[in-house]
Amino acid sequence: MQSTTTTLSPLSTGLPRASAGLNLCHENASDVWHQRPSLDFLQIHPEHLIQEEGGTYRDQLDDLRHAYPIILHGFGLSLGSCAPLDQDYLQLVKQVLKEHPEAVFSDHVSWSSLSHHHFHDLLPLVMNDETLDYMVERIDQAQELIGQPILLENISSYMRFRDSTYDEPSFINALTKRSGSYVLMDVNNLWANAVNFGDDPLTQLMQYRQDSIRGYHLAGCTRQKVGNGEVYIDYHGEAVHETVWDLYAKALGYFGAWPTLLEWENHVPPLERTLQEVNRIRRCLDELSITSGAL
Repeated sequence: MQSTTTTLSPLSTGLPRASAGLNLCHENASDVWHQRPSLDFLQIHPEHLIQEEGGTYRDQLDDLRHAYPIILHGFGLSLGSCAPLDQDYLQLVKQVLKEHPEAVFSDHVSWSSLSHHHFHDLLPLVMNDETLDYMVERIDQAQELIGQPILLENISSYMRFRDSTYDEPSFINALTKRSGSYVLMDVNNLWANAVNFGDDPLTQLMQYRQDSIRGYHLAGCTRQKVGNGEVYIDYHGEAVHETVWDLYAKALGYFGAWPTLLEWENHVPPLERTLQEVNRIRRCLDELSITSGAL
């Protein structure tokens, strides 16, 4: 069934467009809680509010989410799955958004569950018209329930389907245009996918609709040997690659400044090192402000 284009109210957020934040996770929560570094925002996962009903991490999470502006980033909604959307999960998101008017909610262009089994991984979709219609319907349902547009993140993927009739930028462009959602551009994922499949990262980036992006993610990917070649894995276990920084600067120049998050969740170094990456985001945003005079 062909869905019509959805028109939603503009995405409401209290975060400055030129802002730099850090993902809160088990590995860094204690240091962030004790040190209270200067951050424009924290990203938290709704799943942690569900799974962590008590204990030190949950106490620190609840304290920190009221000490900093936050954004919400999900990994369990599984928009591309065939099971009904988790209404309890979305109600929780809606409640947290009410508590934090500065926040937005994002998830992924992927699927991650079958029936009641969660794979704890973000799996790619067959990108064709049938999937597009289905995803638009699911996103419409989720947005109506939480009361605002969703940001959709492009995932890292290591396979492509013969039945796909769209490339990723074209699919996400159609998805956001028809659903009224926006893009959370993971620059590292785009770069790694392009390199792994022999595409040009900048060409892939510039195919996205200029008015669709409302946030960025940056992370470090890990190069691994596979057979006679190499592949980049989105592991969030090291610093952002220089080529990804270069691509991020080009994204800022074309799409403009939007809240940008640093993700470092594996092999987590001392907080001081992680904050160096966050401060580099700030410098990129400051440079854009100086050159454009628009922020």
